[in-house]
Amino acid sequence: MLIGKTRILELKKNLKKGALNLILNCAELTPNQRVLIVAENEKFGWYDKFVSKIVKKYCTELEIPANLLNIEEPSKEAAFRIKELSGDYDCIIYFSRLGDLQRFENVHSCNVVMSYARNIEMLASQFGTTNYRAHLDFKKSIDQVFMKAKNLKINCPLGTNVTGSCSKIFSDNNDVIIKRFPMVVHSPISASLLNGVVMVEKFLTSTGSSFYTPSNIKLNDIAKFYIEDGLIKSIIGNKKDVININRHYNYVANKFKIDKNVVHSLHSGIHDGLIAETIQCHDPDYWSNTVFGSPNYLHFHTCGDYAPGEICWMLKNHSIVVDDCSFWKNGKIMFNNFPILMKCLDKWPVLLNPQKNYF
Repeated sequence: MLIGKTRILELKKNLKKGALNLILNCAELTPNQRVLIVAENEKFGWYDKFVSKIVKKYCTELEIPANLLNIEEPSKEAAFRIKELSGDYDCIIYFSRLGDLQRFENVHSCNVVMSYARNIEMLASQFGTTNYRAHLDFKKSIDQVFMKAKNLKINCPLGTNVTGSCSKIFSDNNDVIIKRFPMVVHSPISASLLNGVVMVEKFLTSTGSSFYTPSNIKLNDIAKFYIEDGLIKSIIGNKKDVININRHYNYVANKFKIDKNVVHSLHSGIHDGLIAETIQCHDPDYWSNTVFGSPNYLHFHTCGDYAPGEICWMLKNHSIVVDDCSFWKNGKIMFNNFPILMKCLDKWPVLLNPQKNYF
């Protein structure tokens, strides 16, 4: 019984820490600012019904007036309604996929935060409680490495072998228009001058950029995507898989009137507090759009000549070499090889020693 009570007290303490991290360090809200919290119905499996209420509770305690708006699946109607409401608020916090769909263009009249802490367990874990500013600084440090890089080599245990020039980094002050909580990826790297083969297993899933059905397809075997200068040139694999892959790419490309063969960019996850093994694969789209923030995964944006495209390839335990220096090795970031990363670690030691506590 004592263990149970201790566990509950610890959960409450860390929930408060995670909520304040979002409210103060990320959203940077101050007393009397108004916030709208958008919560997606938990029946769709992406967010629980508690995490948005916890954040509202601590906003109220901080004398930040907060309203909770419950919505269903992402829709144009919901997006329009929230856009109209945004003029009445200083900030909107999304616990909904709808916020992710709009992450590259802020159509709101106020600041916006998109939360990837999908439930109270994630908010109370190291994923939610580590100071937001630590991973913001970390992202900027990683971006600096890629900005100075000339050549890339990308491999994975399945046989991925991609090489080419590091020609462009898609970055501005915040990488995207809205804030993401936590900061989970570095800026995307252009794939326009990359060549080789990318090995993809299990699923093709959406990038979370648009809402379409079906959002994923299952692969029976490993599919080999051969690319030249950032374009898909051929696909080799199980005959049925190849037919399904081509059908899926044609469907998405026709739906959004985009070039199906473009491999636009790639990035890795940077938040070691996200324990990918705890993310259940009950929905492949939910799985890929949640674990992408883990350093164990590399995420290619394909199908569409824009960030982030519409179909992603997920690589597990990848390795990245920049200018003959190992940056990622088997899904682990090689801090010691880059002075700028070590300087960031000196400022934020928690980046090297995360307390991986899931409740």
